[in-house]
Amino acid sequence: MRTVRINDEDIITVLNAGSWVLLALLAIAGWLLFSRHFAAGVVAGGVLAIANFYWLHSIMRRTLILPKGKAQRFAMSRYMLRLVLIGVAVWFMIVRFKIDLIGLLVGLSVLVINIFALTIYRLISKGG
Repeated sequence: MRTVRINDEDIITVLNAGSWVLLALLAIAGWLLFSRHFAAGVVAGGVLAIANFYWLHSIMRRTLILPKGKAQRFAMSRYMLRLVLIGVAVWFMIVRFKIDLIGLLVGLSVLVINIFALTIYRLISKGG
């Protein structure tokens, strides 16, 4: 049996794949242990968090190829736009669609949980 090694070049790919797997596991667990309403909140929050991560990654990649003066304005405007749209999306989910708040928070935490787990894995695999 081969062991899987995660190197520095694969971290974004591992975060993306791991986030989708963790989201699926949390949604299934939420459905089985709590309710469909809770699981829907987990899915909504998780999809929003992962979409935000993809968008942030895209902004950073485009910012790094721009000239210095344009890069700063581009990044600042995109960050502000991203934060406003994420805030509006969360507001709509809570107020208009009555998404379960705890489920939403669990879903929004998918990337944080995944980054924490990946950090622990990297610390253990590097020897401390």
